[in-house]
Amino acid sequence: MGYDHLVVAPGIQLDWDRVPGIAAALETPSVSSNYRFDLTARTWERIRALRSGTAVFTMPGGLIKCAGAPQKIAYLAADYWRQQGVLDQIRVVLVLPTPGMFGVTEIADELEKVVARYGIEVHKNSELSSVDPDGRRATIRDNAEGTSQEIDYDFMHVVPPQSAPDWVKTSPLSDPDNPAGYVQVDKHTLQHTRYGNVFTLGDAGSTPNSKTGAAIRKQAPVLVKNLQASLAGQPLTASYGGYASCPLTTSRDKMLLAEFDYTMKPTPSIPVIDTTKDQRDMWYLKRYGLPFLYWNAILTGRA
Repeated sequence: MGYDHLVVAPGIQLDWDRVPGIAAALETPSVSSNYRFDLTARTWERIRALRSGTAVFTMPGGLIKCAGAPQKIAYLAADYWRQQGVLDQIRVVLVLPTPGMFGVTEIADELEKVVARYGIEVHKNSELSSVDPDGRRATIRDNAEGTSQEIDYDFMHVVPPQSAPDWVKTSPLSDPDNPAGYVQVDKHTLQHTRYGNVFTLGDAGSTPNSKTGAAIRKQAPVLVKNLQASLAGQPLTASYGGYASCPLTTSRDKMLLAEFDYTMKPTPSIPVIDTTKDQRDMWYLKRYGLPFLYWNAILTGRA
């Protein structure tokens, strides 16, 4: 590649300090986050230890890495508590910034059944606005109603707001109309909208799709073809349709697979299975099929 072209692919950053109290709360044993590698063991320890009380699971507004993860941990925890016979002693609260369970109607409908099965209390259009770590109290803001409420927790799993790295935000490449500061690109060609010699791959781009590894898998060949065309002075003909995939584990042995694009309609890649239903065969796909595909096909460039 010539020196006159640039591919920007730095990923995104976790903004722990954007919600008052989160950083301090993570220093206490009652709060954890699987978005920090060093805390994943604590998450499991606290789930196993809880036998009664209130468990809060939060998701921030805006685009984040693997937007299904904040829900998956809530379902896995509830499933474990059900197996242990203590679920009816635990108030499980799931805080979602969206008006529905998921942006795809078919998936949202299925997830409504999942939360009903576990008796999970869902706060939609809501976000964690602050944490009192000493009092073990979370303040939840309802963005639709403009109100807030405090919930005392015995365990809380938090997910931080996320954005482009600070150095991207302050650079000419960022989208001036987006406070998250993503690199401003055409959502189909992945070329910068103002600098024709700049392309972006992955989470740091302003494409309005879910930020998943599946999305990058579909973006990569588009970027390569369009980059080669740009270097040759030819029109950009490759187009990314916004494909993303989110495996949603709903219990220890069930999963559904959300596959969708910019239209927010299901785009299943497995024709013989209804991937929008949480079922055991989908869990086998998650447990065995997807890791094999990742290591042997995606990383080797065969898929």
